[in-house]
Amino acid sequence: MQIDKAYLSIYNMAQVLCLPILPFLCLYGISKKKYRKQFLMRLGVKKQRLKGPGPRIWVHAMSLGEYQAARPLLRALPKAIPQARLIVSATTRSGLDAMSQDKECPRDLTTALPYDFFPVVTKVVRDLRPDCFILIETDIWPNLLHTLRRYGCKTMLANGSISSRAASRLKKLPGAAQFLYGNFSCIAMQSQDDANRLKDLGIDSSRVVVPGNMKFDISPPEITEEEKKHLLKLTGFDRSMRIICCGSTHEPEEEILLRTYEKLKGKHDLGLIIAPRNVERAQGIEMLCKSMNLTAHRRSKGAPRTPYQVFILDTLGELLKFYSICHIAFVGGTFSPVGGHNLLEPVYFSRPVLFGPHVESCREMAQALIQAKAGIGLETPEELTHQMDSILSDSNKYEELKRAAASFLKAHKGVTQRYVELIKGLLDKD
Repeated sequence: MQIDKAYLSIYNMAQVLCLPILPFLCLYGISKKKYRKQFLMRLGVKKQRLKGPGPRIWVHAMSLGEYQAARPLLRALPKAIPQARLIVSATTRSGLDAMSQDKECPRDLTTALPYDFFPVVTKVVRDLRPDCFILIETDIWPNLLHTLRRYGCKTMLANGSISSRAASRLKKLPGAAQFLYGNFSCIAMQSQDDANRLKDLGIDSSRVVVPGNMKFDISPPEITEEEKKHLLKLTGFDRSMRIICCGSTHEPEEEILLRTYEKLKGKHDLGLIIAPRNVERAQGIEMLCKSMNLTAHRRSKGAPRTPYQVFILDTLGELLKFYSICHIAFVGGTFSPVGGHNLLEPVYFSRPVLFGPHVESCREMAQALIQAKAGIGLETPEELTHQMDSILSDSNKYEELKRAAASFLKAHKGVTQRYVELIKGLLDKD
């Protein structure tokens, strides 16, 4: 415990040393309209209180992806614990926007996570007085967790995961894992491998459980035939074309995908969707297409007036819908050494999913998809071209992959209820 306190002291001393630049950060946050509301909420300036009895459950999802994972739980909690008061928070603007616009998930308060500065988190925790704090996947802030524990709030890391690389780094710093994870009352991991890595780092095994991956219970949006026609119209692709949708891409994956498209377009009637992880890179991708003599259109420019070969999805929160109209999906961050992104999103629509070798952040999911024959792992760009050509040329193989994807998802349903029971157990503890 002493080493935990030492880490916390160093962490807070570093914050004190940064105080001279605080006024400039405040001016920047207030001057930018798009950050202003979020900035003031994160400073805890506005008093936020809930009225009425009932346990207060605070669910935090850092950004849009974590919020999507949390939605099944947020829908289930009011039914399972009707008297509960539900607080939801995010760190990023995209996460806050998604929460504010979501009419399907009831909640009593939507807010931004406070900055991890002791006076700020103490004020916010006193105002909200949560009984249980659920952190979805990531965004661990030491002062917040320490303060929640100090005020008697039960805390859970939900849908947690830790890569072998991250575990190796933590192992080199004695006490670092305890500093990050020691304040959680319950640590609920996605897989047994994730749980074992934490236990190997010295985390108390009695607090580590494996309910599974929340993302299995995500209900994809119902996409009607009319909506699919609208999505196709936005892309400019013809209904007879087969579409390859490449989500969450990083440099140099776009060039790899465009080279693959060049090799396949002479043999198959294809449309290519590229959705960069960072939408600010869209213009650069458009220029890359032009340099390769490929016509490209960006989603942010509205529906195209003429046909294009490449559709660049440069808006937030729409990728999932576009997976519904594709024939094959590729998930990015896997040829680029990023570690991978959400491999399940195409599977929600029973679409074959392909991914490269860099799946450090989702290795168990990748292995499970390959084992179930619902996904295809690739080592090289040449394999990408070969596998896509094989699927496009063989309708039986395509249908087998679709059936395997649907069966895979069905076999892993029911994770949300296990999380609900864990939360009930935390609330019942003295």
